[in-house]
Amino acid sequence: MNVVIAKSLLHSLFCLCALMVVLGQPSQADFVFYRLPGTKMVATFEGKTKVLGGRLLEYTHPTFGTMILNLDDTTIVKAPTRQEEFKRLLNKASKSKQIDDYLEAARQALKRGLLKDFYECCSAAHKINPENATVKRLVEARKKVKQPLGDSTKVEKALRETTGLSHRKVEVSSHYVLLHDTSDKKIGRKTRSQARIELLEMVFESYFMKFALDGIVLEPPKEHMMVLLFAEERDFHRYSTLLSPELKMAAGFWSPKDNISVFYDQGTTPAMKQLTAVAEEMQKSKLKARGTAISQDMAHLANSFELIIKVAREESDIEVVSHEATHQLAGNSGLLSRGKIGARWAHEGLASYFETPAGAGWGGIGAVNQTRFLDYRIVTNDPRRNKLELVISDRLFYAARSQDEAVEAYGPAWALTYFLMETRFEKLVAYYEVCSRFEDDLPPNNRISAFATIFGDVRSLEREFHLFMETLKTDKDRIREASR
Repeated sequence: MNVVIAKSLLHSLFCLCALMVVLGQPSQADFVFYRLPGTKMVATFEGKTKVLGGRLLEYTHPTFGTMILNLDDTTIVKAPTRQEEFKRLLNKASKSKQIDDYLEAARQALKRGLLKDFYECCSAAHKINPENATVKRLVEARKKVKQPLGDSTKVEKALRETTGLSHRKVEVSSHYVLLHDTSDKKIGRKTRSQARIELLEMVFESYFMKFALDGIVLEPPKEHMMVLLFAEERDFHRYSTLLSPELKMAAGFWSPKDNISVFYDQGTTPAMKQLTAVAEEMQKSKLKARGTAISQDMAHLANSFELIIKVAREESDIEVVSHEATHQLAGNSGLLSRGKIGARWAHEGLASYFETPAGAGWGGIGAVNQTRFLDYRIVTNDPRRNKLELVISDRLFYAARSQDEAVEAYGPAWALTYFLMETRFEKLVAYYEVCSRFEDDLPPNNRISAFATIFGDVRSLEREFHLFMETLKTDKDRIREASR
């Protein structure tokens, strides 16, 4: 959920959770919808709900616990959660005892961000037939991922020297060394740095297991990867613009030259700080209203707003980290070139494929990215920009006429990557190897020819590509269908 403070939002806080009746009548459900006044953003919360007496709704968020909301301030829809959809596939596999059913359940678990369930499915498949080719790849990849990297002292020293931030605190995990200046205060069970490095590890494992599941065992890096986390957005921008003025709009980045991923706490943007300040004032007002006629309504409103802030902050972190960490992984696993761009659409398409957009929770790998899907549709409906040659030649990126067009170019890059991952995985991996050898100044026609050499006639592929994209459904499409 990308939250942007608008003046009208500040003037209409008391109608924050206005009723949104677009998906059916309220009933016991697993999806809760909020529309932020003054914006076009609809926040979707997935969790457990229970209707109580007095028009109240008990909502339990997977991360932030249980709270009581006003039922009239929500739209709720009954639809299978990601966990429930996965369990249906797992039950099918448990009954059939077929290895392919367990592997399909594993694939869907990975797509839904259920890494623990993914491994359990792989284990069940291994018990059935340890000699199965896919199972053997998964076992091999798992061993490589779990191989200890040894002492991280040398990497930590290099990170401190390269960044010039020698006095920052350090957080170390199995595959990452993270320098940071964030607070040691815990939010739930973890500090900000612990939550960030845990997320990085999830992206790391998911990345390697996804490729192993589809057909290739990549080589993990031999040393811990370096990450820098700023507590404040302003300090991040001060650091990033010293590296390159082009990074002034970045929400995070991976520097191939230094091999460092750089992030900041998404809760420190000016917009998020304004929202947090409003949330704090509302909590004060809730306490002041105790014992009055409006105490219950004020409590519901303050709690609802606080939940939105927490979820927005978490999801913004997930979006940026899942994208940039994939860039770093691709450059350190031999899949794509680390030293040069080669084909920008390939780099950005891959990162967007592994990215979980804000507003979706942790959706896992290969889920339909609603944000990028919308941008794909925008570009596809623009006669000036809708040719596939513009994507594979990188002209869609470099000929963008505005910041909006530059962002929208990620949509077709994601869509083409999604299509090729699903239909031509082996050829896509072969293409990655070819485009890693591209020089950055390679002429557009040469880029198109290289693509056609691997994938065949571009016009024929383009028709199949667009027909394939018409069949995709986002989570919100799925929920709408369930409500009918």
